[in-house]
Amino acid sequence: MIFGMFIGAWLLIAGIYIYKIYDENRYKKRLTIEKLLREIEVRNTLNQKVIEILNRPITGDDKELINPQSDVKVPFYDYNFLKNYTSMYNLYIPTYFLNTFFKKLSHHLAVFDDEQDLKNGGYIFKESRTIFENFSVEITDDIEAKKRELQKAKNVYPAMLKKQHYNI
Repeated sequence: MIFGMFIGAWLLIAGIYIYKIYDENRYKKRLTIEKLLREIEVRNTLNQKVIEILNRPITGDDKELINPQSDVKVPFYDYNFLKNYTSMYNLYIPTYFLNTFFKKLSHHLAVFDDEQDLKNGGYIFKESRTIFENFSVEITDDIEAKKRELQKAKNVYPAMLKKQHYNI
């Protein structure tokens, strides 16, 4: 009877230990999937804003300052949105991604005095349409890579997560 009690206690402890490992791995998998979904969502919103900036029509007043094939006019509120959004969600977007984009943009900024900038209603980046388009393509490629990574993470059994060392 005592021997049966020891075996029962050992089986109970082993069962609790196995369930604890299973539950922890399931939690890790859920966190990994949530993080990937958030990264995709943040990149998608940023890409939508860049596409919106690229597709903004040129008004009659801007035709003398902007060449629609090569120049981009970014209104103040859109530029501030890009800066604030990227700083708010810097955990979900790689910093080198954004640093290179804003560094390239700074080299193409058309310099006007403050009154002219206010009259224009935004910043004008000369010959920077390709920079915006390439950035949008990079974001789209990165979104597709994250979607593939998400698909792989969803297909992994929780017990295998510990072997794969997912970083959360």
